Amino acid sequence: MTDNTLFPTSVIGSLPRPKWVIDLLLQHQAGALSDAALDASLDKAIAFAIGMQEGAGVDIISDGEWRRIGYFEVFAQMVHGFEQAEYQTQALAPDALPDTGMAPPQQWTLQEFKQALVVERMTYSRPIAAQGAAFLRANTARQTKVALPSPHMIGGRLWHPQYSSDAYPTRRAFIEAVIPILRAEVIALRAAGVDVVQFDDPWLCFFVDPAHRARFDDPEAEIALAIDDLNRVLEGLDGIQTALHVCRGNRARTVYANGDYEPIMPHLLRAEVDQLAMEFAVSQAGDVAIFAQFPTDKAIGLGVVDVRGEIAEAPPLIVERVEKALRYLQPEQITLNPDCGFAPTSTNPITLEEAYQKLQAMSQAAEILRERYA
Repeated sequence: MTDNTLFPTSVIGSLPRPKWVIDLLLQHQAGALSDAALDASLDKAIAFAIGMQEGAGVDIISDGEWRRIGYFEVFAQMVHGFEQAEYQTQALAPDALPDTGMAPPQQWTLQEFKQALVVERMTYSRPIAAQGAAFLRANTARQTKVALPSPHMIGGRLWHPQYSSDAYPTRRAFIEAVIPILRAEVIALRAAGVDVVQFDDPWLCFFVDPAHRARFDDPEAEIALAIDDLNRVLEGLDGIQTALHVCRGNRARTVYANGDYEPIMPHLLRAEVDQLAMEFAVSQAGDVAIFAQFPTDKAIGLGVVDVRGEIAEAPPLIVERVEKALRYLQPEQITLNPDCGFAPTSTNPITLEEAYQKLQAMSQAAEILRERYA
């Protein structure tokens, strides 16, 4: 996704948050730290995150998502209309959808959640990520990326029939209100000079798993609607590169869905984005040969680093993964990235040192590939 460099490297978004960064966010949530004090402290932290990525050789960098507790919570954090609530739901995994009222398969378990839910009509009065993105843009000469949760993700996680129906009587009504807010945020990110806006939707990728599909009367319609909603967010927008990231969940080094991309690939190719960022380093993701079955000229963010494993793969193994993909894709289509963000939530047990070693190995693999395919 860079203009002149083959095999550019990118993060998906999040880096592991040091404990002191988490403490700052929690103090702010508790009202013990003002917005201005939080931003001043996080500016110092994010300057370090930028330097770490640059030192590892990454071409397209983020702020580590250190201004947010988690990848989807940022929407509730910055948009007015949400409050913390506790509820229980049948769940396939810690990242699963709230209960739809359908009878769950036996392998589902009862999960208890405490998180923000929409309880009032939303007001978009301040940027979700664009203000922090301006700091990122001003502090690196490299390309920049900012990730946002998809409409499907926000609709699934931040609306609940018990708490939200007074504000939005249905999940569909809530998502309809989310779409223009996300669109306005993309425009704000473009104005801030961001190069790439990426929409994260792991739940969309969960539809590769038969157990997850069993939750829905019509899973194909659910997937199609998720893509349609994202396309509405981006319709007619130019001047910023766009990406859709899908994965099988990443919490506590665990994969939460199994199956290759075949069930959802026709839908992914309908997404009106410049790039599909897909994981291929974990065995549960299937094989890059999916591109023989579904050829595409879209740019592919190729997941070549396993963020869940504890050992950094060596550059030759990463090169091998890329060269396997080159049987089906052109070099100009491929950006190298980890399978997922290193810390979608603040509790992921991955250290900065581990993330640095993995990003460095990925960048070294990219240099090998550039020498071979220049």
